[in-house]
Amino acid sequence: MLTSDGNPKAGRTVVIYINGNSTGVTITQPPVSDSNGLTSGSIYSSVPGTFEVCARDTTEGINIYLLDCETLYVVPVTSPTLLSEPQYTKGLINTLAWDISGTGTYLYWIQASTSSTFSTIFAQSNWISAKAYEFHGLTDGQIYFYRVKAKNSYGAESAWSNTVYSVQDNTKPTITLLSLEGLGTNNTQVWEAQDVLTFKLRVKDNMGIASKSFWCVARDDSPQDCLNTESFGGDIWTITVKLGDLEHDSNYYLYPQYTFCAQALDVVGNVKRVCDITLDVPEPGSEEEPEPHVPPIIPIVEQIKDVINEILDDSKQFFENTIGKIGQSSLQQISVTVAIGNILLGMGILMGGLGTIPYLLLQVFLAISSLLGFRKKGHPTGYLYDSVTKEPIPQGIVRVFNENNELVWTDVTDRDGYFRATPLKSGEYSIKVVAMDYEFPSKIVFGKTDFPLENVYHGQEFYVSKQNIPNFSIPMDRKELSDFRYVVSQFAFITKLVWKFLHMVMFIIGLMFSLYALSVDTSWYNYVILILYIPALLILLTSFLGKRQKYGLVKDVKGKRLSGIVLGLKDREFDRLISKRVTDDFGRFRFFVYPGNYDLEILSSEWKVANGKEFSDIRVKKEDILIRNIVIEKVVQEVKRVKKVKVEDVLQPLEEL
Repeated sequence: MLTSDGNPKAGRTVVIYINGNSTGVTITQPPVSDSNGLTSGSIYSSVPGTFEVCARDTTEGINIYLLDCETLYVVPVTSPTLLSEPQYTKGLINTLAWDISGTGTYLYWIQASTSSTFSTIFAQSNWISAKAYEFHGLTDGQIYFYRVKAKNSYGAESAWSNTVYSVQDNTKPTITLLSLEGLGTNNTQVWEAQDVLTFKLRVKDNMGIASKSFWCVARDDSPQDCLNTESFGGDIWTITVKLGDLEHDSNYYLYPQYTFCAQALDVVGNVKRVCDITLDVPEPGSEEEPEPHVPPIIPIVEQIKDVINEILDDSKQFFENTIGKIGQSSLQQISVTVAIGNILLGMGILMGGLGTIPYLLLQVFLAISSLLGFRKKGHPTGYLYDSVTKEPIPQGIVRVFNENNELVWTDVTDRDGYFRATPLKSGEYSIKVVAMDYEFPSKIVFGKTDFPLENVYHGQEFYVSKQNIPNFSIPMDRKELSDFRYVVSQFAFITKLVWKFLHMVMFIIGLMFSLYALSVDTSWYNYVILILYIPALLILLTSFLGKRQKYGLVKDVKGKRLSGIVLGLKDREFDRLISKRVTDDFGRFRFFVYPGNYDLEILSSEWKVANGKEFSDIRVKKEDILIRNIVIEKVVQEVKRVKKVKVEDVLQPLEEL
């Protein structure tokens, strides 16, 4: 407020008003002008539209209208966008998530209905600030539709979002043994190794079967691969097993009974396991039976001995001219040191790092204790996995404590993340888990379900009433590596092939020392040293010939591997996001897929695929591991440039006016 000569006018009363329809408009009137002639008010509207905002001076009781009204544009609140849902959701709980454009503060209201028109509402939230909501008490086999809307801090509401849907599936597959044939006249002592057992099973599920697996149960209750062939015809699953692949005793006799397990996984993730399939092998009758078939071990040993002698004769002169000048005691010490180094280095390479050797030694100790009868044999109990990638965590130490905090059981997870436990007395128990580079309990996974896993355990006490520990899924969070640890892990990962080559060279050199020492002195001590190279050889062969896991890589345009990048796999037929993966510390990921057409997308909003290359319409003809090497780059935000205006160009017309 100024006088005609430009001096400030204090103590003036100014009223803000709408020139036209003011429905839905809220105005906060300004106080009287201060000594500088300044005053300020505010206005907002919960109704979208265009409003002309004006002001007048009412200090003397008359209206003095101020010039230059302003226009207020009120746009509708942006609707949220619900993230895609899989066609089927496991269990009776479903978590919905959404996003919204803009930087404002919003509350959200989400609804679930069994009707696509939302004529009846099954469940809904109140106004919440989170961008996710979990619905409970859903019905198995029922399709549910979901929608969400937003409200800003002024009370204006958006329209409903897009609609997504999913079918709840809480039913496990069924497995029925139809027949078991092929034993014939075989018995525990007289049998033909090439004879084949044929299992016929019926496997059904209301949503469809994703995968099946079959294995033998060894005498120590551990799983044993014995499957020879398998075929599928509709619901019928036919499996053949050779008698020679079954476990037998030291006399090459069959055991009186064998147990087999079959497992089926449906497309949602429900698992059904049946381990009551048994085969009874008869004892031989009173009639004279032919001699049991014994493998020709002695001729094989003789052949091996001849080969070794030939190698020793051909190489003896070379060894005498090179390492033959080393003393016998020094030669033995070198051979033992290199043999033990071979075993430890090979174990470290196989387990992914030398830091896992203590975990491996504990697992070996527990296995030997069970074999010698000092420890009870456990049964499959739970699954340990990475909370982000959902990959299994091997070599994790699992401890079970009773209500008095006394240790009652210890086990180490195998390479598939599974651990075992014995039946427990009724009472309260708790589980504690330790694994290299991981933390427990998880701070990422919440609730009892972590699709596709169920019965998630977070360290709470649980009650055992029927002796068996519940089949828990236990998530663990990966620790943030220090700079030193990260550099070491990257170096070990990149130089893995170099370590394997050094392992092979070290094995050959050590074996040469041992063979020469044996040729010079055939004492029992040198035989023991040579025997040490048997496990070293097995580890070396496993390291080079073992099945390697396949992974895809995500890199930036400079070739650096990126961790924490979220990728999504979308089913093109239903246009639904069916799976997510997060790259690990080495930028790796992989998807387990079934036959179909898919799109692979980058879900991290700040990244996009570089050079415009797309990964759409990926066709998969059989069950496989989907991997791709992807190069991504940062999304560049567009910046609007404002034209600069000189102050003189504005002031000169005002002075003339």
